Parts: sequence; structure tokens; C-alpha cells
Amino acid sequence: MEVAGDHASSRGDGREALSCWSEALEILTSRDRTAEAARVASKMAMTEENLGESESACVHYAQAADLYKLSGDLARVPMCLNNMAMLRKLAGDPEEASVILLRALDEASRCHGSVHGETALIATNLGAVLCECGDLLGAEQRHMQALGLREQLFGPNHPEVGLSLGHLAVIHQMAGDHERARNFYTAALEILDQFPQLHEAERSILRENLESL
Repeated sequence: MEVAGDHASSRGDGREALSCWSEALEILTSRDRTAEAARVASKMAMTEENLGESESACVHYAQAADLYKLSGDLARVPMCLNNMAMLRKLAGDPEEASVILLRALDEASRCHGSVHGETALIATNLGAVLCECGDLLGAEQRHMQALGLREQLFGPNHPEVGLSLGHLAVIHQMAGDHERARNFYTAALEILDQFPQLHEAERSILRENLESL
């Protein structure tokens, strides 16, 4: 049934794929085959997300995270939680999203170590969610964490570093510290302008924000 779902998915028939995978997940779960069940639940979540079925996708991301943990495949847990959290954010529940992202960040640090790209990504997402919740200090701390990780991983002139600097600029502008915001915007654009083929929308927003200051 999993293979049948895979074939349906490759044809672009998400509904048929979900039907097959649902049956496969039920069988695998009943037989305590946690690794295979986690894989199927993850496929279902991604397909449901693409189909706009956020609630079902959240359920299956959560199930996949739990099953991956049970099977010992800890490296896959953080992104399942991250994806679930971002769907909760899009659904208008940033507080719940922040709780899930904190768990994702803890899981990422535990399985990947202190310096890893996924840890930086989750910290960035948590910063964005905390900003939406009005916790500017918490948001700044998480974006600083992501910035430090990205500088260690990629060096000081990588576009991901530029994006982190841009996030910090926005935080300082919202906090009313326009001088620091201006400095961060300038530093972010100095990096991002070296990669004109990347992050065009983000560069445009950052430049408009800088000009408004």
C-alpha cells in the first residue's frame, strides 16, 4: 500500500496517495513497525500540506515526530516539529507555534549538536514567531543565535548570514532603535547584494525599510 501511494503521488494524484498511505499507516502502526510508520506519516503530512489541509498535516507531522523518536531516528524529529509549528503560525496561532518550535530547537540541539544548519533554521523561525507574539527581546535572542550559528557554519559573508542580519534589523526598527536598525540593514544588504540571483524579495523589503529610516 505504501508503494501504491508512492506511485499515485508520482502521478500527481495526492488523494489516491493519501488513501493508500492511510491504510499502510494503520497496518504498520498495528504491527509496531515504527520506522516505516514514521516514514508514511511524514509522506502524508507533506502531501496534506501541499493540498492545503493544514489540520490533517499537523496531526501527521506530530505522529511522524513521535514515531521517529520511538524508532530511534532522532535526526528527523526536529523538522517534523518545525513544519508543524509553521503551519500553526500560518493558521493564526503563533503562541502554540512558539511552544512547538522550542521543542524542535531542543530536539535539534540534542541530535545535531550545538552547530548545525537545521538548528539555525529553527532558531530563525522561532525568532519570527516570537516577533509576531510581540516578544521582541526573545525574538532578538533567537535571531542572534541563528546569526552566530550561520557565521560558524558558512562564514561572515554568506547569504544566510545576510538574512539573519536583516531579521535583526527589523527587530530593532520595531523596538524604535533606528540607528542599530540602520546598521543591521546596511550590513545585511552589503552581503545580499553580492548574490543578486538569491532572495530578491527579501532584498527589496530590506532596502525599502532602510530607505524609510
